[in-house]
Amino acid sequence: MPTFQEYTAKSFGFHLNKAARLISGRLSHNFKSNNFDVTIEQWRLLLYLWREDGQTQNSLALSSNKDEPSVSRIINTMEKHNLVVRTRHPHDRRTNLIYLTETGRNLKDGLMAMGDKTNKETTQGVDPEDLVICIKVLQKVIDNLSAPN
Repeated sequence: MPTFQEYTAKSFGFHLNKAARLISGRLSHNFKSNNFDVTIEQWRLLLYLWREDGQTQNSLALSSNKDEPSVSRIINTMEKHNLVVRTRHPHDRRTNLIYLTETGRNLKDGLMAMGDKTNKETTQGVDPEDLVICIKVLQKVIDNLSAPN
């Protein structure tokens, strides 16, 4: 049986998880140091709402790979910070649609700039061709794990 060091040295998942946590931490730091009071979880939902405003909580949960109760809690906080508003679906009273407020829409340029800055910091010194290959490999991993068993 391999040791922890032997296993983790060869584990794609270990390295991917560590990199993802470090990237999220850097992005969070960049948000805070530039006076953006937004969490990584809120950022993820904002990205999907900037792409398509007026989504259901279920749609946001599916897009962000989070469960509905977690998305509901994140949206509650976002409502308290005046980033989004819930409205009843016009044809299904059991469903809420999530819309950006003006405050939420106005954060786009600044937060996207922080995302871009973080991406540049993350890939500093990485050969552009290696980055293309890395993204291609990651997409294959995503495809493999998204396919039904």
